[in-house]
Amino acid sequence: MEIGTDKPTLEEREGIPHHLIDLVFPNEPFTLAHYVDLAFESIEAIHAKGKIPIMAGSAGLYIRAVCEGYYLPEAPPDEALRSSLAERIRTEGTLPLYEELCVLDPEGAKSLDSQNPRRLVRFYEIYRQTGRLPSDFWKMKNPKAESLQVTKFGLFRSREKIKSRIAERVEEQERRGLINEVKFLVSKYPRNLKAFQTHSYQEVFPYLDGALSWEASKALIVTHTVQYARRQSIWFKKEKGVHWEEAEPFGQWENLASRLERIWVASQK
Repeated sequence: MEIGTDKPTLEEREGIPHHLIDLVFPNEPFTLAHYVDLAFESIEAIHAKGKIPIMAGSAGLYIRAVCEGYYLPEAPPDEALRSSLAERIRTEGTLPLYEELCVLDPEGAKSLDSQNPRRLVRFYEIYRQTGRLPSDFWKMKNPKAESLQVTKFGLFRSREKIKSRIAERVEEQERRGLINEVKFLVSKYPRNLKAFQTHSYQEVFPYLDGALSWEASKALIVTHTVQYARRQSIWFKKEKGVHWEEAEPFGQWENLASRLERIWVASQK
């Protein structure tokens, strides 16, 4: 899953060690708890070299789980429960389950996206597997996080520029061979995998089936990615202690890096 995920290329990774990439196959389970454990392993290894780890990415809950030291319970996937909830979401949509979780665990539900079925199912699964509210675990701290000194940076652009950049990225993904990547993946794995329930993959299936033109499928990728970006923006605006910097002029990364470095140095005093 190289192109649809917009994974950094091997060339981009040269000279800059990247971690937690290419960890599992698309059909292997991978939870937030797995991620947190591996993230702390990487952080410790980087610190041992006298370096500063940079955690870059878009999944707000994953970032928060590491930086704030969420304690995550042992709650292995329950396929029967997941199948039942998936059928319920298919017939009712996500809102009834989301509202039920808000009543069940009002504090924990604040972290949920009402339109993200995977997060809703996992939230409920943790409750069913442990008999405790997910927010109970979040109040427990992972001791590995106690020594972390975290400086958070957020980069922003106007909505119009974000949408334009997303559209450009989809065109780039097409040129790099997104269609052939999806064809290859579905020749090896079933379509109902969680890994494929993301933008840049789910929208290609109707095209492969002849149900949509490629232009229509590309338009869906753009729409869904823009919606995701909007949800990201809402999440991170609520995040505390973020130093916000405008990512303009776009592409002048050395200039931006200098600005971020000055903020970081000041934060260490």
